[in-house]
This record gives sequence, C-alpha cells and structure tokens, in this order.
Amino acid sequence: MRIESLDILKGIGIILVVVGHMIGNQLYIRPWIYAFHMPLFFMLSGYCFNIAKHPQLLPFAVSRVWTLLVPCVLYTVVSLVVSPEYICEGRYYELKILLPGALWFLPILFMVEVLGYNVARFKGKVKIFIILLCVVLAACFRFWEFPLTYRLIQIPMCLLFYLIGNSLRKYAIVERFLMNSNWMPLWKYCLLGLSLCVLTYVYVRTDALKHNQEILNYFEIGMVLACFSAIVGVASFSVFSMKRMPKLGNVLIYIGRNTLIIMSVQGIFISLADYFLRPLIPSFAIGKLVQFIFVFSCCLIMIPLINKYIPVLAGKGIKHRSL
Repeated sequence: MRIESLDILKGIGIILVVVGHMIGNQLYIRPWIYAFHMPLFFMLSGYCFNIAKHPQLLPFAVSRVWTLLVPCVLYTVVSLVVSPEYICEGRYYELKILLPGALWFLPILFMVEVLGYNVARFKGKVKIFIILLCVVLAACFRFWEFPLTYRLIQIPMCLLFYLIGNSLRKYAIVERFLMNSNWMPLWKYCLLGLSLCVLTYVYVRTDALKHNQEILNYFEIGMVLACFSAIVGVASFSVFSMKRMPKLGNVLIYIGRNTLIIMSVQGIFISLADYFLRPLIPSFAIGKLVQFIFVFSCCLIMIPLINKYIPVLAGKGIKHRSL
C-alpha cells in the first residue's frame, strides 16, 4: 500500500529545494533548509526500495539508467540551450566540476542506489558495519580537502542516509507514525513538528558560520542530529496536513509524485527569473516572492506536459522501469 504521507514529505522537500536555491542567507532560512532537505530525499529513496522486487542487479541498474541518468543528460542539454547563465554569460566552463541546477542529484542517486542494492543483500551486522564505514569515511572528509567535482565526495553521506532509510522499512513504527494509526493526537504531531523544526533552526543559526556547507559534504554528529530532528518535524507536518488539510495534502501529494521533473527544471526557471525578472523588482522580499511564484508555476505547468508528451524526461523511458 502506498503511503501518501511519503508523497507529502517529498512534496514539502521539493518546495524547500526551490526556496533554498532562490533565497540567500537572510534569517538563516537557507542554512536551515540545507541542513536536511537532500538527506530527506535519500532517506525516502532508501525507504521506498524493496530488493524483493528486484531479484537481479543488472535489470535494476538498467531501469535506474532510464529513470535517472537519461533524464539527467537530456535536462543538461536543455539547460545549456535555455539557461541565461550559459547562453548569455558563457559559463560552460562550470560543467567541468558541476552539472546545471540540481541535476547533480540524479547521477549521485544512481550510484547510491546501485551501491545500496548490493548492501541490501547482506544481513544486519554487515549492514551496520557498512553504515559505520560510511560514517568514518564521511568524517574523514572533514579533515581531507577534496574537490567538490560533481559532488562525488558526498556519496558516503548520501549512502548513509539511503541505508538508514532502507533499514527503517523493517520497523512498523514508521508506518504508524506516518499513517497516524491512533499513535498520538494530531495536535501532538503539529507541536512535535514545530518544536523539532525550531530546534534545528536555532542550532543552525547559532552555528551558521561553522556549517555554511551542506551536511552531505562530511559527517558531524551535531548536524546529523539536527537533520533527523528537522526530518521528523517535517514528517509530523505531513501527517497533520493529510488529516486536517486534505486539499493541501492532495496538492503536496501531486507535487511529491513529480519531484524528478521539478528537481530537474527548477534550475532553468530560477536562472531565467534571476536574469530577466529579478532586476525589474527593487524590493528583495517582493522580488523573491514573485520569483518563487513564477518558478513554481512554471514547474507545475511542465509536469503534465512532460508526463504526456516527453515521458522520458520523467524517467519513464522503458516499461520495466520501477520507482
């Protein structure tokens, strides 16, 4: 059975991705978002993975090529043709170290899922050892200065969150929490979500200079705990919105089921808004609000168009593809 709260979680997560890419460090909102938004997606990817549905590695890897790598290549080409930062400013040299927008997420997720597939074959003790190995390796990256080329150094932390998410499949507590099976009143979900999000914000704000990089670059226990606090907080809001605000919940479900499209096209529209729209609005706050409305409206318009006319850009290139 599909857990709609997971789609709501993804919907909230992708909205925060767009906000995080558009806003600066005003009020420390961006550091707060960056403390957990991408770990959330890797945990959800790991949680949704069921090795029983994929008995062989090769078909699984091929399906992920069509789901992740093919759209990544196509969206990269579109970005190079459409984005002002490339066609107007000629920043093609950046492709040597980083893909356009948030497209880095797709190849990293592909590598993490292939690695995670092999880890999922092992028993519990081996999984725990590999999780600890990811922690040690990621902790070492804090002291070793590696280049951020295509964000490859983030693989240990991404794999860590993926494996944690996959391990949580075994425990009914996740379903009980997300589906609110008489576990606790909804007002407690709301209070829990607000409290944990505020705690994460306070931690990030008091340590903002120290944590001006993404959490995925290296392991630090404080930021990881803050990350999990924020994820549980957002999860609490997803349960509350589904039960008490069903219309909003349905919108978030729709957004959450199309995160690949939004993740891939939002960088293009942000670039267009920065180049053409932002200079027309002198007020920073109003300008960012107008930009967000423009960018997200364009993303929502693209969802049915891509799903209907260019499904390969939605990761639907072959029939045996599975998400």
